[in-house]
Amino acid sequence: MKKRYESKVAVFLILMRKVNGKIEILLQRRYNTGYMDGKYDMACSGHLEKGESLSMALVREAKEEIDLDIKEENLKLVSVIHPYKEDYINVFFITEKYEGTPKIMEHNKCDDLRWFDLDDLPENITIRNKNVIKNIQKGIIYDDGDFSLQKIIN
Repeated sequence: MKKRYESKVAVFLILMRKVNGKIEILLQRRYNTGYMDGKYDMACSGHLEKGESLSMALVREAKEEIDLDIKEENLKLVSVIHPYKEDYINVFFITEKYEGTPKIMEHNKCDDLRWFDLDDLPENITIRNKNVIKNIQKGIIYDDGDFSLQKIIN
């Protein structure tokens, strides 16, 4: 019998707010993780655990990483990235509705948590997240994770 494809699944929170008519996004800077350290990532992220739905995992991660309470029904699926060459499925949800004040809860993995104007993102944002934001603005939900320079420019 042929073995079925297996993949790791990660969920990401795109936390937005409006300030003085401008849209801001909350980003965390990765630190001491061994993967893209020094780069800005979405507000929080994490792996799906056995017995969790995608939205349940993100609610858990938001509490663990940035001390926010988010209701599953306030999360909207906006992007799926499947970098199949890495055996990963990355699922992105967006919300503006949450309770609490975002703060770093895992100082051993994150050394900055900051709101950025959506039109003025930091240079050191991960290429995946830059591509996801561009896809959302264009209404593209699915991406195969090929973040080649030519694709990002177009």
